[in-house]
Amino acid sequence: MPVPRWARTAARVTWGLFFLSLVAACVCAYLYFGRESPSPGHTERAGWASLLISCCAVGLFGAAVLCKPYLLTVHRCALMAGAATLIFAAGIGVTWYVVSHDQVTDTIVGAPLLSERDSTAFLARTLPGVKLRQIPTGIFVQSSKFTSPEEVEVSGYVWQRYGADVPAQSMGVVFPEATDGYDEVQEAYDTRSTDGRRLKGWHFKVTLRQNFNYKHYPLDKQNVWLRMWSKATFTNDVLVPDFAAYPPWRYGRIGLDQDTVTSGWSPYYTGWSFGMHDYTMTQGLTDWDKPFKSAPELYFNVGMEREWAGPMTGRLIQSFFISAVMFLALFVFTKDDGKNPRFGFSAWTAISFAVTLLLVVVVDQQQIREIAGDTSLTYLEYLAISQYIVITGIFANAIMLGTDTDRRVIEWRDNMLATLLYWPVLVGLFFGFTVLVFAG
Repeated sequence: MPVPRWARTAARVTWGLFFLSLVAACVCAYLYFGRESPSPGHTERAGWASLLISCCAVGLFGAAVLCKPYLLTVHRCALMAGAATLIFAAGIGVTWYVVSHDQVTDTIVGAPLLSERDSTAFLARTLPGVKLRQIPTGIFVQSSKFTSPEEVEVSGYVWQRYGADVPAQSMGVVFPEATDGYDEVQEAYDTRSTDGRRLKGWHFKVTLRQNFNYKHYPLDKQNVWLRMWSKATFTNDVLVPDFAAYPPWRYGRIGLDQDTVTSGWSPYYTGWSFGMHDYTMTQGLTDWDKPFKSAPELYFNVGMEREWAGPMTGRLIQSFFISAVMFLALFVFTKDDGKNPRFGFSAWTAISFAVTLLLVVVVDQQQIREIAGDTSLTYLEYLAISQYIVITGIFANAIMLGTDTDRRVIEWRDNMLATLLYWPVLVGLFFGFTVLVFAG
């Protein structure tokens, strides 16, 4: 049987697109692997998204070259649909791998500090000529637990070392963002360090209310910070990290109990930083019209990454069964008078079924909203959005099948087109949203 002219044209276009995508993939690979170091604040190189998209394009057009779906046989179209679905699923998996292995540190509050030299230079730069009393302060975190989307409970020990010039009213640490006040800070010891300075330590257990970003849930990484003030707030006292009490600082788990309990989260870095705040009051220390500038505030940052395998697997299994039911429904949608008495198909039955599935997806999305709180859309909700779009397509497909008009594309092989497009469209939408969320 001779091949139609349009099929030969489609074959040439497919080969051309395949070679173009191959060139694009080579260029993206050269740019990606040619970078000597990752992006600032990340452990993964920039440009992974363009490389991934170009590789998926190579896979899609390569599959089209092999399967030849333009010949419009059910077997070839089904192979192309399966290949496209697998390529999109592989792209999603690669994105998850890249994102989960990217150790983000650019969420640290303020200016990062890695050594005593950094803190000294920052103070000299921000408060030149101001005489400051520096109080070395250290922290040891034992546990942390997210009690709500905006609150986290942290416990551990905090200590300070004092020189002879530090008065009693300057001794102590305040956690200004603690929602339960300062009653949970209790003195644990009062002694002398080996260098002769007075050493005081306290055990703390505080609940902190902070603004977390759940856009990437459940692949999200959060920065839990402990903001500290001196007991003599708004004076020339400034808290500085007690770097001498730690090994050489690096972004690891320094300052954390090795057996720390984090309830569904895994800490992957800690870091000190200075934060500057422009206050619209002086707390009564001086009059507003007199020269006044507050000292930098000390932060101890703990980077937390969610243990995402459990939440992700549970949601995917649930969504897969919902999607499988929607897919099986397409085999019932028919205009074949011979099959219709057995299946009992009608446009109204199909619409009712689509609305029922829509409600199931809405309930599933609402459960995600309860976990992440009332914030912007989370990543996992885009799976629900993909299902909304597909359900809408099923709805439209049922209406068109229920009309008396002649639509050869829709009625081809008794609604075969909708059946073949279902999984590539659903998985492809989720792949597109995945890249958009994590590379945007």
